[in-house]
Amino acid sequence: MPLIVSSIPGRIRIRHKALASARRSERLQAAFLALDGVVRVDANTAASSLIVHYDAAAIPAEAMESVIDDIVAAELKALHAGRNREATVNRYAKYGMLLSLAATFALARGGRRGHALSAGLFAACLGLHLYFHRGRILS
Repeated sequence: MPLIVSSIPGRIRIRHKALASARRSERLQAAFLALDGVVRVDANTAASSLIVHYDAAAIPAEAMESVIDDIVAAELKALHAGRNREATVNRYAKYGMLLSLAATFALARGGRRGHALSAGLFAACLGLHLYFHRGRILS
């Protein structure tokens, strides 16, 4: 997906669904404002876009596009790495729920202590799983 959807001298618009996050947009705004020649950055989280206004007389459009692409690509790479980590933890939480549920049923007739511990482990894994899906649950 091309990140730069519009470029005229002095103004570049980037759009990506990840820019709907206010925190991510703020981080990118700060990174762009730190660049020489950038005058202002307008964020529109509803449209998942940022507009970078820069001094076209000082910086060629191709150079600014390249720098913007690099900054956004680095941010999206960090986002992707974080999602992979979350997906791995969530997968183990699901396995933990399955195993602890089986242990809870197996220990239901046996010792109370083991039954209670396995039920507690199930609740902890369920809480972790729900934490990762809180956005879908609460919306």
